[in-house]
Amino acid sequence: MRMPSPWHPKRVLDGLLELTVATQPELLLLGLSHRTAPLELRETCALAPDELRARLGVVLALEGVREAFLVSTCNRTEILVAADTRPLAFEPAFEGALREVVFRSVPAGVLYGYKGVEAVMHLFRVAAGLDSLILGESQILAQVKGGYAAAREVGGTGRLLEPLLQQALATGKRIRAETSVGAGTLSVARAGVMIARQVFGSFEDVFAVVLGAGETGQLAARHLLDQGLGRLALVNRTPERAQAAAQELGVEWKPIEELPALLLRSDLLMTCVDGAPDWIGPEHFDARAVKKRDRPLVVVDLSVPRAVQPAVGEIRNLISYDLDHLVGIVDKHRTERARAGEEAAPILLAEVHKFLSLRTYAAFSPAVEKLKDSFDTAREAELDICAGDASSPEVVKLAHRLTSHLLDIALRELKDNARGSILPETIDEAYQRFLDREP
Repeated sequence: MRMPSPWHPKRVLDGLLELTVATQPELLLLGLSHRTAPLELRETCALAPDELRARLGVVLALEGVREAFLVSTCNRTEILVAADTRPLAFEPAFEGALREVVFRSVPAGVLYGYKGVEAVMHLFRVAAGLDSLILGESQILAQVKGGYAAAREVGGTGRLLEPLLQQALATGKRIRAETSVGAGTLSVARAGVMIARQVFGSFEDVFAVVLGAGETGQLAARHLLDQGLGRLALVNRTPERAQAAAQELGVEWKPIEELPALLLRSDLLMTCVDGAPDWIGPEHFDARAVKKRDRPLVVVDLSVPRAVQPAVGEIRNLISYDLDHLVGIVDKHRTERARAGEEAAPILLAEVHKFLSLRTYAAFSPAVEKLKDSFDTAREAELDICAGDASSPEVVKLAHRLTSHLLDIALRELKDNARGSILPETIDEAYQRFLDREP
């Protein structure tokens, strides 16, 4: 009696499934945000674009890291890696290495971490603006896109993170387009304008200086003008950029050297600059002149790291705000945040299921090719045993048809197993658990 062939379809299929699962990289995300860390801690982790690419290179050099993505904004810094399962078996050491590279002196208790499908869920929520300090704020999608571009530049994206990041961006756009998340929500710049208006009541006779001509600075300037601001001057370290932005906005621009003189005459200073920690200090203000004013001088610092030194807030008759002061405005929109989150959940879960399905099929591609080769090898071996060189064309044709039929059966079982492993109900339950323990 002949022993079962080692190339039996079921035996080959089980072996390939086991191999596919065992060799798949694991997703791991570590981060801190406005939910877990105060501004003075967040700003120590904020990275400029050049720093971000350099830090990614160091992460990619860590043992076991296959791919990596890093996003750094005013309210969060997060690292997402696709890593071999072997080093992740030594989790404390592996996570410790990531912390040392990206977060350095930040206490471990401040960081949150997600693995696997929870990392996917968190990334999609971030891209959609559901995890932002300002619900649905538009800038985060561009910031995720910038992190994706940086990761691609340094070779940080591959078979896992490339499609994941593309779908995260698509998910963010879809949720904004199909739900109320992107309709009428705040931005950091708009919230900064709102907090200033609480002091002035009306902007009609207010002279404002906006320091920074980047995206946030221009948004702040537009919101001020929309609120009926009396006069606005735009200041930037690069004169050409300030001039171009001022021309587009229809306001005046001034070189950075004139900032101290402008502060003598202004009622409001909004700083929106990157990479300039503690730039504005008490020496930039005439404390005597500020003290004699008939209304306070308001300083709103939307920069990370903070551009305005804390000591500025100690000047009499000067009111200073930073990003953490926006929480009061955000708290008023808690009901809106909860409603928008519920509205976006079905879309987010559908996109998570779609990604996991695509990932499963993509992961099985090498296994399918091996399976086809195994069937071809088994067919030729059986033909040699049965007839050798004397095989007739009819027998060979029949053997090929039988191989094709058995391969179809095996592939259907493979696909059924893949679909069955990612039921929508399972993802929904995982999402609820994720939300329950979210910081």
